[in-house]
Amino acid sequence: MQVIKILMIMCTVVDDSNRLDLFSRGKFVVLFDSKNREILFKEENPALNSSTKRPLVAKECVRLRAEMVIAAHGSLCYPSYSILRKANIKMLVGNIGDSIYTENLRAVSKWEVTYSSFLAIKERLFGH
Repeated sequence: MQVIKILMIMCTVVDDSNRLDLFSRGKFVVLFDSKNREILFKEENPALNSSTKRPLVAKECVRLRAEMVIAAHGSLCYPSYSILRKANIKMLVGNIGDSIYTENLRAVSKWEVTYSSFLAIKERLFGH
């Protein structure tokens, strides 16, 4: 049986080595083709200079017309989740430091959104 990979335009935040990173800390926002494993667009993470870090990344992924977002564990606070959900963008969660092409992804749960929201509040109050 042959596995058929379907082209999907994905958005995420990465470090210098194209490994998953928190929306609030990663150096770049990337748009990539999941089928051909090709980065289509890469820009500096606009959230690094903003007070609304995670939601700004979500808005950027919507602006870039991503079909799916891979969020590193701790990235999907409630506002980010809501922005992506309202735009009908699929979401998956990966581990910080994993390759953007990892298959070790999981569905978003209410616990992920809760954890990410608490982490966002902590970062706002106390910094990184």
